[in-house]
Amino acid sequence: MTSLGFIGLGSMGGPMAQNLVSAGHDVTAFDLDDDAVEAVSGAGATAASSAEAAAADAEVVFLSLPGPENVEAVVGAIEDGLREGSVLVDLTTSTPGTTNGVADRLADRGVDVLGAPVSGGASGARNATLSIIVGGERAVFEACEPLFEDIGEDIFHVGDRPGHGHAVKLLNNYLSNVALIATSEAVILGDQAGLDRETLVDVFSVSSGRNSANQDKIPDHVLTGEYDMGFKLGLMEKDMRLLSEFAGDQQIPMLLGHVTRDITGYAKTKKGYDGDMTRVYDFLEELMVE
Repeated sequence: MTSLGFIGLGSMGGPMAQNLVSAGHDVTAFDLDDDAVEAVSGAGATAASSAEAAAADAEVVFLSLPGPENVEAVVGAIEDGLREGSVLVDLTTSTPGTTNGVADRLADRGVDVLGAPVSGGASGARNATLSIIVGGERAVFEACEPLFEDIGEDIFHVGDRPGHGHAVKLLNNYLSNVALIATSEAVILGDQAGLDRETLVDVFSVSSGRNSANQDKIPDHVLTGEYDMGFKLGLMEKDMRLLSEFAGDQQIPMLLGHVTRDITGYAKTKKGYDGDMTRVYDFLEELMVE
């Protein structure tokens, strides 16, 4: 049994924390939302009154937060209480620069950092089938790998700097978002030409155009009218802004990336920050079809 701190119990963090409890670990958890804390404590975790209390004396501290600004704020709050020899694992979709900066900041305190963003959505978090993309020293990764196996299925060590994990996650989300936008446009165009939307998706999903949008997002969440992917448009737009920041740091012009960022930004404005990411289909349909 490992003593764990878990900070951030949203749609992803809450299920991950519960899976760590189910695996037999001693988890102390905190979130600003009291209901989220209650749900995890009801599953067997110890409720903490603050982020500092959740991190105090933990062997491994997990962060699952909305973005890099939140990571910076939480690390600032907990760093004095982190014990020497502990590991901070950032599951947040953040920027490589933020993660590397946190690692450099905590190195003097004898705290190791792994950047370990996840992919697979809320269902993957609930079912412990997430992909986990880890950057950081291999020895630290290997020590924490059993914990990753408790919350995920496909675990990758992608580089020796903590920020490498977040770089790969941003690139993955970019591809996913481009696929959703492009597939939405294709289905809308086909629909206007008199083609059956379900048949189009069936063809795309087994042909050279297959991607996560035509295999899952559009058939299961758009064509059903459910729009319950569980990932907010505001977060989709945030991820594209972080990609643009990352590309700028590398002095790489992401031409399609900037267009995708703008489209997700417009969709967020029209459909709301809390709108499901699959609502980008509706936004494009309204834009394309008079």
